[in-house]
Amino acid sequence: MKIILKESQLEFLLEKYKIGDEERLKLWETDDFLLVVPLTHTASCKYGANTKWCVTEKDPDMFERHYDMGSLGIVIVKNPEIAEELGNTKFAYYINRPSSEEAAKDSRRIIIYDDVDNVIPFQSFLSYVDNKGYLPEIRKSINEFMKYSGGKFDVSNFEMIKRGVNNPF
Repeated sequence: MKIILKESQLEFLLEKYKIGDEERLKLWETDDFLLVVPLTHTASCKYGANTKWCVTEKDPDMFERHYDMGSLGIVIVKNPEIAEELGNTKFAYYINRPSSEEAAKDSRRIIIYDDVDNVIPFQSFLSYVDNKGYLPEIRKSINEFMKYSGGKFDVSNFEMIKRGVNNPF
């Protein structure tokens, strides 16, 4: 099925999801994968488009809560052949704010979501991408996500602590 848009409709869609560099962090990229951290609801909607994730809903409340109480990353599978092989075009990484500095270093605490919002157990996800031959790339994305999350959850990051206290789940 081919969808045809009028020029005005296309301009509206492009403008609706137009975001600046300050609205997202690009943590890691290869020819086949992109890991981005949305910093605004609009960025979450753009990078999470065509998924069933609650952080892409019209109401920004769930994005704000997830942002304040944890760390969200979106892995986009840029290569269509790899996306078909993996059965997903996007994966979401989410980690709750750790209760201690040590916990921020434990990548097993990451919750993985496929693009239809199914939770994939961490070890199962690693095994799956390993069987498909993409474990080295996925490991790099996880490592970059954990570095970012460790900084976000650092005790010296007063603004994030204040936001999390003011906006709990």
